[in-house]
Amino acid sequence: MSAEPRQRQIRIHRGGEAPELHASGAAVSDFGPHIELREIAARLASSECSQTRLLVHQGRDEGGLSVVYLYFKPNFPLFRHQHDVDSLYVVISGSVVDFMGAEALQPGDCFSVPAGTPYYYTAGPEGVEVLEILRDADTVTVVYVDNPDDRVEEAQEAVRANADAWREITNGPLFGSRDR
Repeated sequence: MSAEPRQRQIRIHRGGEAPELHASGAAVSDFGPHIELREIAARLASSECSQTRLLVHQGRDEGGLSVVYLYFKPNFPLFRHQHDVDSLYVVISGSVVDFMGAEALQPGDCFSVPAGTPYYYTAGPEGVEVLEILRDADTVTVVYVDNPDDRVEEAQEAVRANADAWREITNGPLFGSRDR
């Protein structure tokens, strides 16, 4: 007797119930030999520089789509890294002032990054909210790769200059910009 195929149905995913991305187990970090980045990333995380939530996570048998909400607070410099899956991004608010050292992105702009392709950017002065869409991935691995020396310095300076302000911003605009 063969198993019947699972019937896909409409399902609502509530943003307020979305877990933090790294707590969900759907994403892992791989720093490889870049121990210095692990230490700086820990300092960045302790300064509350970003918010990440797993809005949708479907296994392949459910359609295979995942949507991640990313909010990087003002002037946050994202390290150069790559993923082990293809990713599509949609800027929904704020801006990116330094995409790959050359481009600025505004709400409505999209970019796609093939698996294994390094990229980086810096959030604009109001921060940036991005939706990340992944397909056919049970998990995503964030692999940190070589960064220019000035990128590491820029991250350390961003923590020094913005840590107090970042702590005051509790949520990105999609989830209510500040606790009232």
